[in-house]
Amino acid sequence: MTRAPRRRRVAAVRLLLAASLACGCSATAPGGFSQSLTRSRVSQAGMPCTEAARVAQGALLRVGYVPEATTVPQPGTPGVVVSKRAAGYDIASNQASHYYTTTVTLTCSNSGADFDAITDEPLPGSLSFKTDFAKAIETVAGRRIQRPALAERPATGMVIAIEPLRGGEARSGLGVELPGVTTVRMKLENRTERTYIFSGDGVQMVTQQGDRVGPLDAAQTAKQVGAAAGTAASQRIADGVLAPKAVLSGFLYFPSSAYQRATVMLIDQETEEEEGFRVEF
Repeated sequence: MTRAPRRRRVAAVRLLLAASLACGCSATAPGGFSQSLTRSRVSQAGMPCTEAARVAQGALLRVGYVPEATTVPQPGTPGVVVSKRAAGYDIASNQASHYYTTTVTLTCSNSGADFDAITDEPLPGSLSFKTDFAKAIETVAGRRIQRPALAERPATGMVIAIEPLRGGEARSGLGVELPGVTTVRMKLENRTERTYIFSGDGVQMVTQQGDRVGPLDAAQTAKQVGAAAGTAASQRIADGVLAPKAVLSGFLYFPSSAYQRATVMLIDQETEEEEGFRVEF
């Protein structure tokens, strides 16, 4: 049996290791090296648990993997998305001969959502997986779920739209960045025959970890956002009376966090009784 010269084998292993380091993985080498996994880690500030699984699934599809099993994360309990991609086909059976697997572990907290993706795909695909997956997360996260417009919602009742804005969404909505706060867009449309009284103090956001948080007042907002205080104040939703067919809209500002739902308390002007409304994100 002819053996390759030792010097040539060492050079081949060095080349293999150099390629492995470039992609953050290792592959099987003639000397018995075992293939390890390629990892891509991405974070999305302010993203709730309910949205993280959808974003992970969409990102995997964009990089060529089909999600097969999903566990939605909860605060303190990670979720998982397992996906596969056909790596080769058996001509005789016209079926996949083997698969590559990518597993994404999802964790969420008041800070937002973290995505930890691990794939067993070898070179050359693993070379770009880290950046491709991160870009896919950013793309899918930027496409928020399109909720029905107020005009398409029930013809009667109190219709409330609440949406926490993330990243560049706040700049698009306000025209300025508001550092250190979560900007929440609100619209209330009274499609009842009753008159209600609205106050921003009657709005509470619930964080991923279940804490109830009220809006920052004008002074707290100004202290937090600095030079943008004037813009924030001018676009803050006004307290007021919601007569039948009346509409109130604007923004409220909350401590920076990932939120899962909101509650809104309104006062019936005639009975002076409070009525609560809950909005899930």
